[in-house]
Amino acid sequence: MKTINFVLGLIICLVYTGTLKANELKINFASYDLKEARIKAGTEGKLIFIDFYASWCTPCKWMDQTTFIDEEVADILNSNFISIKADIDETQGFELKNVFDIKYLPTMIIFNSEGRMIDRIEQTLSPHQMRALLKKYNAPENKQIVKYGVNTAPNHNFKDIDYNNLESMHKNASQYQQFFGSNKHEKVFNVQLGVFERYQSADEMVKSLRQLFVEPMTITNEIKNGVVLYKVRIGQFSSYDEALQFKKTIRTEYNMDGLII
Repeated sequence: MKTINFVLGLIICLVYTGTLKANELKINFASYDLKEARIKAGTEGKLIFIDFYASWCTPCKWMDQTTFIDEEVADILNSNFISIKADIDETQGFELKNVFDIKYLPTMIIFNSEGRMIDRIEQTLSPHQMRALLKKYNAPENKQIVKYGVNTAPNHNFKDIDYNNLESMHKNASQYQQFFGSNKHEKVFNVQLGVFERYQSADEMVKSLRQLFVEPMTITNEIKNGVVLYKVRIGQFSSYDEALQFKKTIRTEYNMDGLII
């Protein structure tokens, strides 16, 4: 009896330890800019993985709590990718959001070691889906070593990126601060205008709204009672009062009811 109890206790201990290890596992998300990431990826023969997110994005949080703590996902990313998390409510992430025209969250972009985009994913991924995606691109042809001559910069393939413009935007971020405030920890408010069970319906609403508004728009998704809901949100305001004023304006001028998030 004592032997059985000891074995059961050992099994429970091992299960608890394994669970704790998985939950504590961290992905080496770096703070490289694209130039640094491109050089490091080319030198080490790795791919580049960028995860665009925001603190208010529910599906992004879900992926952080499930997909990105998956042991195999973390192992693949840490071993074969230069991984970057881009918070669109912070200056550097906001710049990347504009460069890559990010409209929906979460969005993930994968580049090969030469800096060529090979996939763009605009949806929530489970651990199983993420493992399959990473394994698909973790191939020798996407992980070529790139050698640079002395005093030569990488011949990047990030389409339409003006690094000089990015640097000037970083130094003069008045437009960013107008929408998001100077404190990166301040809450950002949005006005939610629609909730749909079909992604296509949400996307159609965004296309219609773009003909009326210039404010940034996103589609987030949330799993509720086993059903995926797609939520259309507009604006990124640094205060509740600004969001409330915008909500009143669209109610008066366009007869649209919104919910401040």
